[in-house]
Amino acid sequence: MLAFLADAYSVAYGLVNSLLIRLMYPAGACFLYLLPELLLPRTRNSLQSYLRATTFLVVAIAINTVVLKAMEGSTGFLDVKPLAFLDLRPLTESDSLPLRIAGWLIAALGIAMVGNVFYYWMHRAQHRFGWMWRFHKVHHSITEMSATASYHHVAEDLFQFAAVTMPLSVLLGVASGPVPWLVIVLANTHSYFIHTSARLNIGPLRYLICDNRFHRIHHSREAHHINHNFGTSTPLWDVLFGTAYFPRAGEWPAVGLDDTPEPRTVRDFLLMPFRRP
Repeated sequence: MLAFLADAYSVAYGLVNSLLIRLMYPAGACFLYLLPELLLPRTRNSLQSYLRATTFLVVAIAINTVVLKAMEGSTGFLDVKPLAFLDLRPLTESDSLPLRIAGWLIAALGIAMVGNVFYYWMHRAQHRFGWMWRFHKVHHSITEMSATASYHHVAEDLFQFAAVTMPLSVLLGVASGPVPWLVIVLANTHSYFIHTSARLNIGPLRYLICDNRFHRIHHSREAHHINHNFGTSTPLWDVLFGTAYFPRAGEWPAVGLDDTPEPRTVRDFLLMPFRRP
């Protein structure tokens, strides 16, 4: 009995810690992107939309923390060695500051961009196949884009685990060494940046890194924007596969779906994919 209680405590402790760690990134995103969104808005969002989005985001993180914790070790269970291995430690542990910075950027941003090619094709599949679209349209129904309104349906992490995490772990192993937490937070909260309504301009970098203007086109209601800009980390894959649309100056379309209202309650958020159109 004592052993069972000790095991249960260990599992619960691990879940709570995992949840707290996974909540740190949205908190970091709010700190990094919500302030400029409030100070330099392209469009002002309602308080209700912020409260609703925050609630859905926390619910999604809580559910996925439990699910992904249960799946933890799946890649190890397969015991498949990656086909390629990238050791960045000579850079991230170098005595040269420029080399360390290069290693940090490759580890956090470069790997995110490589992983994004898998996400790009999964994302296209979400728009192509009806059963995947039923889940993905929860995200596209959002009518007030913001740093907090980047939530997907709770099944999104499972799709990404199967279509992005697993293939990438089989194809590429990485030893990154020490990477500053701020660089990791910036890379892992990029999805919050591309959904923000802030009046930000990253200049020519927008041809290398997705920004909020590029991604808003993907959410646009306008017919000529449909099926464009599937990449979320970099537009390079959209350019390569012919789906890129770089917005003109001042192009900031309305977003949402004409045939699908945005969920208003947690119940609607969770059950929307299972309801008949």
